[in-house]
Amino acid sequence: MQLRTAALAVFVAAFVGMTGSATAPAAAVGATKATTVASATTTDGTTAAPSTTAGPARGTTAAPASAPAVPSLLHAAAADFPPAYAGYHTYAEMVTEIMATQAAHPDIVRISSIGKSYQGRDIWVAKISDNVGTDENEPEVMFDGLTHAREHISLEQTLAILRWLSSGYGTDPRVTSMVNTREIWIVFAVNPDGAEYDLTGSPFRNWRKNRQPNAGSTHVGTDINRNYGYHWGCCGGSSGSAASLTYRGPSAFSTPEARVIRDFMASRRINGRQQIRLAITFHSAGQQVLWPYGYTKTNVPYDMTVDDQAALASMGKAMAKLNGYKPMQSSDLYVTDGDEIDWAYGHERIWMYTVELYPTSGFYPPASILNRETLRNREAIYYLIEHSWCPWAVIGKATANCGPAFDDFESSTPWTTNPLGTDTATGGAWERAAPAATAYQSRTVPSGSRALVTGRLAGATVNSYDVDGTTSVRGPLVQLGATTGSLTFRYYFAHGANSSSADSFRAYVEREDGSRTLVKRELGSAKVDKPVWSTVSVPLARWAGQKIRIVFVASDVASGSTVEAAVDDVRITRP
Repeated sequence: MQLRTAALAVFVAAFVGMTGSATAPAAAVGATKATTVASATTTDGTTAAPSTTAGPARGTTAAPASAPAVPSLLHAAAADFPPAYAGYHTYAEMVTEIMATQAAHPDIVRISSIGKSYQGRDIWVAKISDNVGTDENEPEVMFDGLTHAREHISLEQTLAILRWLSSGYGTDPRVTSMVNTREIWIVFAVNPDGAEYDLTGSPFRNWRKNRQPNAGSTHVGTDINRNYGYHWGCCGGSSGSAASLTYRGPSAFSTPEARVIRDFMASRRINGRQQIRLAITFHSAGQQVLWPYGYTKTNVPYDMTVDDQAALASMGKAMAKLNGYKPMQSSDLYVTDGDEIDWAYGHERIWMYTVELYPTSGFYPPASILNRETLRNREAIYYLIEHSWCPWAVIGKATANCGPAFDDFESSTPWTTNPLGTDTATGGAWERAAPAATAYQSRTVPSGSRALVTGRLAGATVNSYDVDGTTSVRGPLVQLGATTGSLTFRYYFAHGANSSSADSFRAYVEREDGSRTLVKRELGSAKVDKPVWSTVSVPLARWAGQKIRIVFVASDVASGSTVEAAVDDVRITRP
């Protein structure tokens, strides 16, 4: 760390020396920032994420945004740690270190701002990868720290990760392999305003929240980690009082800091698929490894699959064994609603852990423990990075779940209804939804709570929302390897006795040029066929090395017939 008396000069020099002016370098983060629209409350009581546009295609680098301004010098000079805590970093010293690291390792470290705090401080992210200026088709991992202002050790943990990876590259084979095969993101300080304010006490203010005023109240701040939109304010895990340490804010994503993290996660959807597979948000204190969910004490609620829960728990326990922490589901510690890991998993399908750092209680351990306690977590952090290639591998599901494509339809993915503009359906079009039960539509899906279904609602009669006409849906473009596995999916095609062979369910493999090959067909008949899930497996060797899409079509052509269809768990397996 720089000497206190020289910190501000070095901070400014870092910018000037690297850019020729007192501005931070504008660095691409691998995808354009998502365009957002207003949130909405969904039928399951959660707050829906803003819709987003996909980032650029793989192998390209997004055009850099305009360079963010240097953080206010008044902000940078306003606060400091007392002498006994001189090993900790202020905001200015953090920026000095991360910019110096970028200057020393420009081939593997790229620093950029992903947004601003309420008071206008930049929220900085480092990207670490061997071809750091290019968005490669590699597993991605995310770390963040300092969501809660008084938890300063969490910033030190993120800085330690930056040091390990940058200094070890080219000399430590394990680090070199991770950097060469992963894209690693580190958001150092989610709540810089609160952290700086915490240093203005005697010597600390024991501050937790951000520094955003609350209308109609003298109490300042919102708990950023209760402000995310997944089950926001649902379950007694936050407070509606601005005076509370766990005040959730007047609405989900009312804090700019939570919006910055939300939008960054959304920006990592490339061609509609989330690239960040595993993540940790660092907090203190408690020495625990926590996995989702926080909003419910149910181990496998409706919005989580059995496989996901098993793998999340297995990895959490493995990390805890490496650092000596206690593993548990987040809600086993206490219920939290609107927190970051619930949003990350529930909406983005990022498997995110909360790691509560040293000590077991209290927020201000002396600086003398920093090296020991951050090093204590290195093996667990490396474990997470290395397992990002396939989180399900820890439960033996790599072949099924970690091929070129896997969609359980629990999160938003880019399936397009009526892709050719030729559908004739006047009702019952394909949609991703949690279906209501009817005689011909199953409320139960193979995994989680959602599937592709034809008209999710029940209605007054069984055919109120069934298919009328033809409806089609097409998945995203998938690159197959030179050797490939099989297409597998679960489906049902249900109909009444008024159906005929004119009605059908069809599945196609579509090449990039639009030509299609029929790989599954089921026809209607003049008998009742209830919604019973079946499994289909189609070898894809004939398409090896090509780019393909999967297409599903449901047709109700017979006059007056009742037809419903559903699809779930679409996979292209590993060979």
